[in-house]
Amino acid sequence: MNIKEQFRQGLERGYKKYLSVHPRSHEKIIPIHQALSEIILSKLGGESAGFSIKSLGINNNKELIFEGQYYSKGIDIAVLYKNKPVSGLGFKFITSNYKQNSNNYFENMLGETANLKRADFTYGQILVFKHQMPYYSSDKKTFTKIEHINEQNLAKYVRLHNDNVPLLYHKPDIIFLTFIETGDEPEFKKIVALYKQGKPKRINKAEFHKKQVGRVKVRFIETDQLSEKDFSKETLEFLQKVGDFEGFIDAFVNLTKGKIYGK
Repeated sequence: MNIKEQFRQGLERGYKKYLSVHPRSHEKIIPIHQALSEIILSKLGGESAGFSIKSLGINNNKELIFEGQYYSKGIDIAVLYKNKPVSGLGFKFITSNYKQNSNNYFENMLGETANLKRADFTYGQILVFKHQMPYYSSDKKTFTKIEHINEQNLAKYVRLHNDNVPLLYHKPDIIFLTFIETGDEPEFKKIVALYKQGKPKRINKAEFHKKQVGRVKVRFIETDQLSEKDFSKETLEFLQKVGDFEGFIDAFVNLTKGKIYGK
């Protein structure tokens, strides 16, 4: 099995958990963190090469709490060399109501990155967006629309990626960003269609989610499947660069090994 398929399967297991448990439960991220941890540890050469990983779902099911420059931060995927923290990854899996929180997600990423990099910690980010994202009503009793990430939403990430001034502590050392479909999109669209017809269907969110578990089949949306009507050439080129999972993992491994060279 190649590592992208391994990651896809982790996302699929995690999304099924998301539909099955409370949305804020950590259970939904454990399968994803497990997959990422196994991939990275294998690429680094394993424990025999002096490396270990702390994350939910691996190594006693605990995150590493790292003393950043300004505050302590739990690291989603933390790499240790001879038991000393070297590098890590933040992981964000956004599945609903993105646009109202778009700037908050971005600002939080900048803040946590600056806090960790100022403390001499190599840090990258993995961002996974549901390509067709349901938007819950304010009372969470129905879905009112389907959101699509657009040019405007990604513009800040493109600017950050292209910002090459030295010593940008708020810029992650490396970023992976991708869109996925999850297989349950038609069911969400049915609820939205009723809402648009003036027949809003009140839903029990937990029950509705659980009914979708059997429909889940995660697949990646490749850059060439995205519409040139929705994204500029510059943004599509950005997505091509930051959407290469194998290249991202190799680069993160190289950054990690470079950090410990000579130690």
